[in-house]
Amino acid sequence: MLNGQPYYHGAIRKAIVAFGRLFSEIRIQRQNNTGAVEQTIHVPLAYAPKEKWLVRVDGDPSLNNHTYVSLPRMSFEIVSYAYDPTRKTNKLNRITCENLNGSNKKSTFSPAPYNIDISLYVITKTQEDGMQILEQILPIFTPEYTLAVNALPALDIVQDVPVILQSVQVNDEYDGDFQTRRFVTHTLNFQLKTNVYGYVNEQGVITTINANINQPNQKYTATQSSPDDPLTENWEAQF
Repeated sequence: MLNGQPYYHGAIRKAIVAFGRLFSEIRIQRQNNTGAVEQTIHVPLAYAPKEKWLVRVDGDPSLNNHTYVSLPRMSFEIVSYAYDPTRKTNKLNRITCENLNGSNKKSTFSPAPYNIDISLYVITKTQEDGMQILEQILPIFTPEYTLAVNALPALDIVQDVPVILQSVQVNDEYDGDFQTRRFVTHTLNFQLKTNVYGYVNEQGVITTINANINQPNQKYTATQSSPDDPLTENWEAQF
């Protein structure tokens, strides 16, 4: 049941950002006929669908504006979310975190396991550029790579998020007239196995307990100001 309390831990966003950082420092080299490196290019990465970049690349076939989006470049997007029953745990289990001074305690129920499907697009002018980028990505995934994500700071939970490479597809669009620009698109499909956490409850430490006891008719009171202080007990007769 929803408790009506707004909360947002950013666990999904952090997993997506960590995924993007995996590919943010890819560079390719251009060589001349002698094999000497003439140019080193940092491949830009953005969160955007593939179609957005293809439209911008192919948006001026008549060369009237004399502007193009430079290639190579990379982009990625979330494709789908799916519940993962294979990682399900008892939903009534609680994760608890206490302050070192014992002042309060925070807890939440077991998270919901979800798989996030992400597509990474590599758009280049030539197959050579695309293969340079692929050879910097594919050796990392055999077929998975694990990220450490600070998923729930309120409870100091650092979560291991496996990133699984599921498939690689290539599309070489070279058909057309001489004014049509060629581009090669590699699509890498990944799956992130992450958890989504619910509302975090916070409560103070119980310092006083009152108990009514029928046999004999007595009332018991226990008080403790802090975990380090001695427990004060008191019995009172009830009539």
